[in-house]
Parts: sequence; C-alpha cells; structure tokens
Amino acid sequence: MIKNDVLHPRKKEVTSYTLKNIVLWMAENNPQASFHKKSILQWLHEALDALRVALITLELPYYMIPERNLMATSGLDVEQQRTWISTITDMLHEGPRVILRLPKIRQCIVAHPEPLRWYNGRRIELEMLTLMLTNRAAICRDENGKVDNTDAIIQALNRRLNEVITDVRVRMMMEGSRVINAKAIFDRMMM
Repeated sequence: MIKNDVLHPRKKEVTSYTLKNIVLWMAENNPQASFHKKSILQWLHEALDALRVALITLELPYYMIPERNLMATSGLDVEQQRTWISTITDMLHEGPRVILRLPKIRQCIVAHPEPLRWYNGRRIELEMLTLMLTNRAAICRDENGKVDNTDAIIQALNRRLNEVITDVRVRMMMEGSRVINAKAIFDRMMM
C-alpha cells in the first residue's frame, strides 16, 4: 500500500519484491516472538526506516543471494531518490499516524473508530495538561528561574498526566504491545 499509495513509482524503481526483501531481512534478524498483530506499527516503522536507508545508500542485499545488490538495478534518478527519502523521513516523523496516509487503512478506522477515538482523547488530555503545566510553571518560577514543584496545582497536574500515561501503557500491554517506558509513551503521543 505504501508503494502504490504514497511512493507512486513511475517504473520499477521500488517494487513489491524490494519491500518483501526488507520484510524477509527483518524476519531473519529479529526473534520470531517479537512479531505479532499488535506490533505491526512498530514493524512498519522499522521497514520504512530500512527502505529509507536502502534508498540513501542504494544498497539492499537480495534475501536469497546476499552478495547481489537489489538496488543496483533500480533505475532510480537522483530527484526521485531525494523525493522518496524526504517522503519516507516525513512518514517516520508522523509515527503511528503514518497509516492514515493509506486509503484502505483509513476506511478500516472509519469502520472501527473506538480505539482511535480513545487514544485521541488521551492525547488531547495530555496536550491540555502539558499546556497547563507550562503556564503554571511560569507562574511558580522564582527570580532564579527555579520552579516550585511543591505547588499543589503542579502536583495535581503531574499526577493526572502520569495517570493518563499509565492508562495508555495498560491498554498497550493488554493489546499485546511491548511495554515501553512512560517517557517513550509521552514522546510518541505528543509527536
């Protein structure tokens, strides 16, 4: 879907076979237990990064004959290479929202919106809490620039922020995702 709906190759510069080779190399180099239906976004991100590296270096070994370079015969011109690298880099920065670029995935989300609605609610709440914390910290800052963390409002805002992140972490664990730390969850949600 990414090849057809996002990259739009003019000829055979990047084929489905190229992408299959990336998937095969990922499967070869990672434990089988790390592949499950709940980790698909993580692996999509990894595959996009591998494709970007292959486009930058113009090197991707054939899975069956590793001595051969799959990208050597891609016929990719410099302008198209630069555009694709930029597009994939943008996609990587989008994080999980990258799937919204794909029409078929958007249709599935429209048909089953509850998880996305729940996640977006938590994300909006985190954004609001972060803004309130920033404003309150500005009010509670002394002449040396040090914030008074004993302030009851700052403590309440931090407590709620941690509760929201814990809710997201628990849901991720229940859905089979690998447990990641609270800072990583916060950073990804605020992307």
